[in-house]
Amino acid sequence: MSRVIILVTITFALVTSFAFADEQYRCTADSASGFYFNRAAESWQRTKIKADSKYTISKPEGSKWAFVVREMANFSPIATCQYGFDEAGFLFCKGTGYDFRFNRKNGRYLAAYLLGYYNVLPGDKEITDAKSARPYIEIGTCSPI
Repeated sequence: MSRVIILVTITFALVTSFAFADEQYRCTADSASGFYFNRAAESWQRTKIKADSKYTISKPEGSKWAFVVREMANFSPIATCQYGFDEAGFLFCKGTGYDFRFNRKNGRYLAAYLLGYYNVLPGDKEITDAKSARPYIEIGTCSPI
């Protein structure tokens, strides 16, 4: 009997490790909101953003990153994940201006584009409010593929 249990345990461990080796997810936005600079009012204001983003999360071959996040229409990653999933099932990824977080236990993600507003700079390469990027936050769900 103990041999059967050991064999089942070893088989399960092998199947699980192979399943996670090809771990990939497809993500779709549900809702988004952001901010823009209203020139007429000379102030930053909220704006609703069309929630039509689609992403993939995958393990890149031969890379130093545990996972990468890509927009479906673009091969270049918007965010890279230095570490894999933690014990709670969370994945934390960063890119230039992007912060992407995913919980594989409930399939939910939160993405934020954080450039704009705070990085308005005077000087040689002046970035004014009117020229600034528009920060936003987005929520959605991911499914294994």
